[in-house]
Amino acid sequence: MARTAGTLCGGVWAKPSNRSMKDGSLQNQYFQSETAAYTQHMGQYASNVYAADCQGLNPDSFYDWKKVKLRSIRAAQAQTGETMPDDWQRIYLISPANYTYIPQGAMLKYADNTWIVYKGKNVSAILGSAIVRRCNAVINVLDWYGNIVTVPLSYAKMGTLGNAPHTTENTITSKNYIACICQLNEYSKSFHENTRILLGDTAYAMRGMDDFTREFTDDPDSVHLLSFTIERVEVQPFDNVELGVADYGGFSWNISVDWNNSMMVGMTQTIKPTSSRNNVAVENSEEHPISYLYSSSDESVLTVDENGVVTAVGEGTASITVTLAQNESISQTVEIEVPAAENEYVAFTSTIPQNLHEYDAITVKAAYFESGEATVTELKFSFSGPEKGVYTVEQTDTNTYKITTYRASIVPLTITAEYEGHSAEAVINITT
Repeated sequence: MARTAGTLCGGVWAKPSNRSMKDGSLQNQYFQSETAAYTQHMGQYASNVYAADCQGLNPDSFYDWKKVKLRSIRAAQAQTGETMPDDWQRIYLISPANYTYIPQGAMLKYADNTWIVYKGKNVSAILGSAIVRRCNAVINVLDWYGNIVTVPLSYAKMGTLGNAPHTTENTITSKNYIACICQLNEYSKSFHENTRILLGDTAYAMRGMDDFTREFTDDPDSVHLLSFTIERVEVQPFDNVELGVADYGGFSWNISVDWNNSMMVGMTQTIKPTSSRNNVAVENSEEHPISYLYSSSDESVLTVDENGVVTAVGEGTASITVTLAQNESISQTVEIEVPAAENEYVAFTSTIPQNLHEYDAITVKAAYFESGEATVTELKFSFSGPEKGVYTVEQTDTNTYKITTYRASIVPLTITAEYEGHSAEAVINITT
């Protein structure tokens, strides 16, 4: 149903929408279809017409962008004694003709600027119309992964003339207080009373946050606009003025990697990264996917595939870098040595972690190599370090052992695999 005035259906007020009738025509209202069609046909010849991207036109997905054409003219309300700033505009959608409703808080992009719908002018309207404000600043914030994203912001002072009957809601009472609006979206939903932001080289705190004004009384999902006043406050040491992000130092993301730091030519191992966000372990989830990218500093020594499988292909030392795919500024690098090949040696064939926690379990494998090829020769394994009761060892196959930990130990666990004078050793910390 096209947007005109709302209708009363069975005693319930029906929210207007941008849905057209099944046959694609506009709702049959007096001269509405004819007026909209004429505007779509002739409006394109006006001098103030812009091609624009507009949100809020998809009733099922508010934040989707759609291509439209609109007319944009300066907004003014002289009859109330208010003169709106130059970068406040009244817009009319002229194409496509069936868009007769622009919701509050929707964003538009045209004339090389981002705009936000401040006041909808849609009741009993044939054309979608609204008062929009140009976004003349941005708030830099960090997303869940620590990437810097921007929230467009509009601040303004509305001049009040002598015959104004009231003090306008956007009057700036002093230099240190500025009235602002921004869209409520996935990045701004964390804004609340006293949230700190950086604009230029100055810090501000949000005061008087309005995050509850609905466009439709019975629709809690119709809140898409935040309005607030920002008050000048002191820049803090954990703010990053250069990046324009307040509280930047309060975010951390660390990648930990389990790996063997020595490999023989022909051997492989799998790098196993884990992440902690703000010192709390995080795992891959549908809401917050986590994946990693892998690279080698010298592929003549080590190669690595997209699953973190490292292959030693030549003698030397190289680094493997593990990068968070969702924020490539976050990475961890480990160094692996590939010594000169020997005819005979013992090496671990499973990845040995640096740390084990209480109640962790791992499988340890090793082999005796001749001319770079693993043999089925049985090795002698020994386990030493922590006191009895800290861990248990169970042999599950030839040269394969399962280690289970039960409590932390100050003394690390040392694992040795040997055969006829050749040996390999690994050290693991057992922590809480």
